[in-house]
Amino acid sequence: MRSRSRYPTCSNRSGFVCFWRRSGRPTCISRTRLSHGPQCGFIITSCGTPLENGTAVGTSRATTDHTAESLRSTCNLQDPTPSTQSFRILSLDGGGIMGTYTAAMLAELERMTGKRLWEYFDLITGTSTGGIIAVALGLGIPAERILRLYLEQGARIFPFPRLWLLGHAWWTLKHVFRPKHSQQVLKQVIEDVVKDQRFGDSKVRLVIPAFDADRGGPQLFKTAHRPEFKQDYLLPAVTVALGTAAAPTYYPAYTAAGGGCYIDGGVWANCPAMIGLLEATCVLKQPIERVELLSIGTTTEPFHVSTRRRRGGILRWGKGAVRLFMQGQVEGAIGQARLMTNHRMLRVNNVTVPGRFTIDDATVVAELKSLGEQAARIYEREISQRFLFAPAPRFTPDLVPPARSAQT
Repeated sequence: MRSRSRYPTCSNRSGFVCFWRRSGRPTCISRTRLSHGPQCGFIITSCGTPLENGTAVGTSRATTDHTAESLRSTCNLQDPTPSTQSFRILSLDGGGIMGTYTAAMLAELERMTGKRLWEYFDLITGTSTGGIIAVALGLGIPAERILRLYLEQGARIFPFPRLWLLGHAWWTLKHVFRPKHSQQVLKQVIEDVVKDQRFGDSKVRLVIPAFDADRGGPQLFKTAHRPEFKQDYLLPAVTVALGTAAAPTYYPAYTAAGGGCYIDGGVWANCPAMIGLLEATCVLKQPIERVELLSIGTTTEPFHVSTRRRRGGILRWGKGAVRLFMQGQVEGAIGQARLMTNHRMLRVNNVTVPGRFTIDDATVVAELKSLGEQAARIYEREISQRFLFAPAPRFTPDLVPPARSAQT
């Protein structure tokens, strides 16, 4: 029988839950400033719960929003207001219709704070569905309008067969030979939001990853925040949005009217946190000590490689291989970003039951909206203190589209 002395316990007897660090010395968060949140390396346990190697014994990683909010209110956790000289980055993950979660969180934050989020960030980066949201935010479109795109048009973008048995069989068979969904529908929906605006009309610096199908390498669409960035600012905003969101097998590669063929940026940067950090430090020459990063996911689920798949071929792996590539890429980017920022990064993402959400199941947008709004309520105080304390300096691009010049 193991000695109880090997299991450090919480001495807080307030009757409320405590956060414990998963790595390093186990530390009760009731005595420590919270810097990362319940889904970012902490486990919520009841007071007095024993821990071994920094992990609560007999407890689950899953937590309720109510519990997390009670913890924050009870412990009165506060972060010191960052310096007005900080360089703030907003990073938005890819994830198809699961971007409803991201849009709902942003819309609820704008509602709760009365602030337009694009005004408080120096740089926004987003991939795939996150890229669509990033472009729209940069153009000054309210997050509530972006959310309506998912709620009202999600079923058009990702239609589901009505006759379940026969319809689903036909849908699956068609997907074997052709892209699953219509890119023309997606284009119409995005155009309804961004209209005929140019990428260079953005009110904030944008970096949007895609993959150049002609060149066979990564592509970064950038606003003209440096004089040499002349390639992308004249592009229609819808071109950039479609280029970053052309998920292989779900949509065809997007061929722009002016040339260029692009595939979803999620094939190499589904979590663009490191893209934002490198742009800030290597391109814009911001000291890493000044950088604050807010990274928002599209929900995630527990993942492991089963014994069956470990020994299997194509049939056994199936779509699991794609999930493995995506999961490894996202986890790697988050880990690198945390290390690079010395934990001046806030990662917000909900862990859900496996199989609850998929990239193109639009029947669950109401649930995703609810989760996103709950996340906003939990994190609003921390986000306000760390990112929304003062507007970012006004972005003045080095090059502007002619139409914008004529207006000014």
